[in-house]
Amino acid sequence: MVEEKILQKPRVALYVDDFLPYTHGWIYRQVSDPVTNVRTVLCHKRSEEKLFSITRFIKSPNGGRLKAYVRGRFWFLFKYCTSSLNKKSTKDFSKELRDQEINLVHAHFGTNGVLIAPLCKELQIPLVVTFHGFDISSAPLRWPAYRKQLQSLFDQIVYAIAISEEMVDRLIKIGCPREKIKVSYLGVPLMEFPFVDRTQRKQSLVFLHAGRLTAKKGVPDLVHAFEKAFSRKEEAELWLVGEGEEEKEVQQVIQSNKFSNVKLLGRLSEEELQQVRSKADVFVLNCRTDEAGTKEGLPISILEACCTGMPVISTYHAGIPESIIHGQTGLLVNEYDNAALTEALIKMSDDAARLTMGKQARAFMEQKFSLAGCNEKLNILYKAALKN
Repeated sequence: MVEEKILQKPRVALYVDDFLPYTHGWIYRQVSDPVTNVRTVLCHKRSEEKLFSITRFIKSPNGGRLKAYVRGRFWFLFKYCTSSLNKKSTKDFSKELRDQEINLVHAHFGTNGVLIAPLCKELQIPLVVTFHGFDISSAPLRWPAYRKQLQSLFDQIVYAIAISEEMVDRLIKIGCPREKIKVSYLGVPLMEFPFVDRTQRKQSLVFLHAGRLTAKKGVPDLVHAFEKAFSRKEEAELWLVGEGEEEKEVQQVIQSNKFSNVKLLGRLSEEELQQVRSKADVFVLNCRTDEAGTKEGLPISILEACCTGMPVISTYHAGIPESIIHGQTGLLVNEYDNAALTEALIKMSDDAARLTMGKQARAFMEQKFSLAGCNEKLNILYKAALKN
């Protein structure tokens, strides 16, 4: 039987492959909150150390750069090979879990969950795994061995944490028992994203995209839809923040068509992005399922934009409709419907409607997506996991 004091405050270890890419600040918000009581981080790489500082972590490479390159470059040769921790990582992590008297491990991404699961089983430490999108969409299709490992993972874990209600159905379809699935939204620290009063602006309308320039973000189509919506260059501007594999294609679209009112800003720091958000009027994220079958979870960039009072244009994709009330806090269109996207961009020219939606977007974030509330619900899940 679990001791009462452990149930009151579980000692949690977080496991990720890389702590942390700059786009994964939402994980840091969980780790750094005293409410979640994360005592240590287990990882194989440390990225953005200055941006995401932590007091205690164990970094133990799991095969080195050459192995990672070979598996990434020639993935099709390894799709039937199961993944596992190497002996050194197993030894290092085992010692840390014992030394810190950890009684619950939380892994982010199913691809990490299958790696840490055998060690948790050996040490008899309960495991919960948060799934985010690709790990239950394209990854199981691409790697049959991973899909097989997922079935063992579902048998072992206490909870599969979905970051949206929509993801519940996806988890069930790939074999996770419904009773093990819990929904826990990723919250936003409301004080760090204050509401911006946009009522007195006299500048041209500014639309903002902030996210990686990948196929599942549909940025080239967004650029074309924007130009159809605003043929007069002085009417509006589109600012694109981010980098990724489609960056050159986006540049080519802008340059070849002489779209002077589309600005490619590249990667920005969080401080720089905050300044850009404060100057923008509408946030737009043209998400879609890509050719590999990759789907989003629920983009945190949408929540952050809503907090500042920006209405959002996005798509009926994954968990996005749970963060946008169509017609009240933003506008939603079907994936790949470029005509509807153009129409939605035009509708945001209505000042009164746009400003009203922005205010309602902030109120909706306060009601449903505050970091304090979301992390408290996560802590309740941790306690329930130990009871089970």
